[in-house]
Amino acid sequence: MDRERAETFLRLLAEEELRPFTACRRDSAPLLDVPDGEREAAALLRRPAAAAMLSDMPDRQREAVTLQFHVGLSEAETAATMRISRDAVKAHTGQGISMLRAGLEMRSHVRVRKVAQVLAGVGALDGQVADQILDDLARALTARQAHLDANRMGWLARWSSVRGRLTVAASGQTPLPGPAGPQACPGRVVPLGQLIAFGGADVACELHLLSYARVASGPQLSVFARTRDQSGLWEPSGPRLFDPFTATDDRGTGYQVTIRDMGSPVHGWTLILSPDPPHDPRWLDLTTAPSGPAMRIDLDTQAAGSRPPDAGDVRVRTAALSPAEYLVHTMAARLLAAVPPPLYDPWLHPDGPRPSALPGIAGELGDVIAALQECGALPPLSPVPGQLAALCAGLSVNGHGITAPPVGDLPEPWLSLLACYRAGKTRAAPARDGCAAAAAVLPELDGIRLAVLGLHNCQDSTVVHMHASGPNTDAIHGEDDLYPWAIIWVRDSGGRWHATRTLGRSPRTGEMALRVEVVPPLSQGTAWIELLAAGPSAEVRATVPLHWE
Repeated sequence: MDRERAETFLRLLAEEELRPFTACRRDSAPLLDVPDGEREAAALLRRPAAAAMLSDMPDRQREAVTLQFHVGLSEAETAATMRISRDAVKAHTGQGISMLRAGLEMRSHVRVRKVAQVLAGVGALDGQVADQILDDLARALTARQAHLDANRMGWLARWSSVRGRLTVAASGQTPLPGPAGPQACPGRVVPLGQLIAFGGADVACELHLLSYARVASGPQLSVFARTRDQSGLWEPSGPRLFDPFTATDDRGTGYQVTIRDMGSPVHGWTLILSPDPPHDPRWLDLTTAPSGPAMRIDLDTQAAGSRPPDAGDVRVRTAALSPAEYLVHTMAARLLAAVPPPLYDPWLHPDGPRPSALPGIAGELGDVIAALQECGALPPLSPVPGQLAALCAGLSVNGHGITAPPVGDLPEPWLSLLACYRAGKTRAAPARDGCAAAAAVLPELDGIRLAVLGLHNCQDSTVVHMHASGPNTDAIHGEDDLYPWAIIWVRDSGGRWHATRTLGRSPRTGEMALRVEVVPPLSQGTAWIELLAAGPSAEVRATVPLHWE
């Protein structure tokens, strides 16, 4: 790889993003014949990204800006059309242009940052050099206006929080797979598949016990809970349901029950038992109320039809992709996981429109491909850019900027999901709520070991309970991050592939509780799933039986 060409590419990209802000006052060809004082606004509105940002403005600001700079009305005509004073028009226009400028500046930073992240991630650019280029861009943009409004100040705070991770996470070296240590792997994982019903006359409660696991932070239960009030509707239950819970094991050890916050009752819960016992319990008696009866959880008997995968169910092989090709595959996985419900399920949304773009995902694809090709990380004959272009075409994603012509030879998971999209449906009816006991500990992959701890369907989504451990767990980011650790695909027992995306995380030192959504969701007719976790250095496949309640 040519590191000098990578740095040059990033600097030129930053200059390209800066040019409209520094040159617009000298622009002699605005959208319309407007006074000199308005030429900056007219030049900003000519930028392609401005059209999408206009739709996000408050109604009055959008109307004032559109009437003057696109329709061509004067200030007085705009005031008459909007039935407000000229002073109000000036105020709405000024606020709208200020928001537009701030949004375009933020987009400029995001665009350059994503390319910097990619170049550093494949080892084509030093992280400190990338940080310096980003700092220079930030200073050049903010120097144009001495008095920052609240919107821009808020953005600068958010920018500082995300860019601080670049030097550490993108040092130009791929994390080595090395051993994760003795606490990396859960000591014991048991699929349960047990339903506990409790409550009173006013409310009924159901607790679905998916699995028990002994992890570094202690024993835990992966659960999904819901309640039904007098109206008869079932709803996912909040964390206060677990306040009175206690447990006792077969040796009389008592436990307090606390939760790891996963962000939403829809995601299910991880119940932590403390203190950590010096032994592995044979059973637990769970009490849901101080004066209520105890319900036994047998930790020696696995759920019928559910077992951890044996050696024959797990396969590991060296990655067939280069680091740059792997990054392109992560972009494809995120595109497929982000397709909204109207694309996947017209049964639920028969009149739902099919979007022509996926904002926030597609915009940087062309820049990333061009950067990887420029520095030699992607060889000229690599089929990956053409595959990604074909995927975008199949998903009706426009504005991605990829110049390579689409090719038809796509990876099997991509083709399977595209077939669902083209067929217009993935199932005859929405997935019913339910839970499936499952347990599997995958071999270590790039310093992270994943454990599957069950899954549940709720509100037409399938959520997989996972636990990650090892020295590189901080490489697992949330759904808004462009390049999460490992691409996780799911193949169901019917042969159909599914994409995944991270819903929630609860990190602790050296470990993390995870919730991963399967897109599209699984039906309760799924007898087993095959997990494919593809990392930068290798890929792991594991077949996991499911036992639905």
